[in-house]
Amino acid sequence: MKVLWFEVTEPSPYKLDGIPIGGWQDSLERIVKTVSDIDLTVCFMSEKYTEVKVVDGVTYVPIFCKWSFIERKFCKYWDVYVRKILVGAKQIVEEYKPDLIHVFGMEWPFGQIAAHTEVPVVVHIMGSIVPCNNANYPPGYSKCQDYYRKWWNPRNLYTIWQTQIDSKNRESWERKTWKLINNYMGRTHWDESLSRIMHPGRRYFHVEEALRLDFINSINRWSLPTGNKLKLVSTGCGTYWKGPDMMLKVAKILTDLHVDFDWKVAGTMPLKIKEAVEKQEGAHFEDCHIQILGYKKPNELIQILCSSTMYVHTAYIENSPNSICEAQCLGLPIVCTNVGGIASLVRCDIDGVLVAANDPWQMADAIIELYRDKIRMKRYSESSRSFALARHNDENIKKQLIHCYQALLNTTNNI
Repeated sequence: MKVLWFEVTEPSPYKLDGIPIGGWQDSLERIVKTVSDIDLTVCFMSEKYTEVKVVDGVTYVPIFCKWSFIERKFCKYWDVYVRKILVGAKQIVEEYKPDLIHVFGMEWPFGQIAAHTEVPVVVHIMGSIVPCNNANYPPGYSKCQDYYRKWWNPRNLYTIWQTQIDSKNRESWERKTWKLINNYMGRTHWDESLSRIMHPGRRYFHVEEALRLDFINSINRWSLPTGNKLKLVSTGCGTYWKGPDMMLKVAKILTDLHVDFDWKVAGTMPLKIKEAVEKQEGAHFEDCHIQILGYKKPNELIQILCSSTMYVHTAYIENSPNSICEAQCLGLPIVCTNVGGIASLVRCDIDGVLVAANDPWQMADAIIELYRDKIRMKRYSESSRSFALARHNDENIKKQLIHCYQALLNTTNNI
């Protein structure tokens, strides 16, 4: 079976640096390599690489694309993106002649290849720009505020305007892809429902998310920290829809209640978002005991997670964030917003606590009450870990993936 993958990020095996930039795509590739009858080719977008490589039996083919200054600044970016991608993608399909095409993500336009080939195409749903744009600004925030904050800087005003245009343009292409693709892989009630609405009559296959082995096989496990300090941890805060405002609101409530806590956040937060949130909320992240740590390697992140009291997630929209899944594999109790596909990962009052989005008072209370109940924390820890390890088991994922591939090929052969 010759399978061609289209993914956006550069696979870490291609770069040979061991940094899993592709995250769960790299992890799924690890699983596929154990299937002897799959001949895998991975195609990806690159502004640096042109060389085709074969590493551990997998062929890596970059689509080399460069954007001119005019294309970046004065054209509809995603129109240009689609045009550049499809030229290379069509050539690769013709050259490698796959039996099946597996596209990662609705957010990028690789799915448009389905309009140019008879080869069956399946899209692995990661997220979706349509609901993300709907949650682009938290309650109380707007693009008008962005304009107002930068009214004195024409360059920044233009950048904000261009970002809005590009976002709408990207959503338009995604909507076209939803109508074009007949086959989808997903793993949550949310992405199953979304695909049914966006393309009635589509075929949907349940394939769980592959995770990094660092977290699945870690010898480190969460245990209740000693001492009286409440130690919160989160991963990811780079966009408004990740809920940085919710995070600051909760931290401010805890601070005003004189709770002894600190809150470590792995990942980066753009300065413009940080400043906007702090101005809107009238508080500073650092003054409310929040420490933005930047990128952390897996072993560093594991140490931070296992030394924390609980994992907290404040997003407004998600599908299945692997940050929650990785925390669960280590056994952390979870407190998170009940949005998107999270309810498929965290069963309320079984694996953790789910609260409404933009309800910082309820989340602050949930954190405090859970911290006071050590028995419940341990119960959540054990349940969450066993649930996650079963969900992300390599062999189960392999069976689900092969079932999807064979179903698509059998359908094609019977036409």
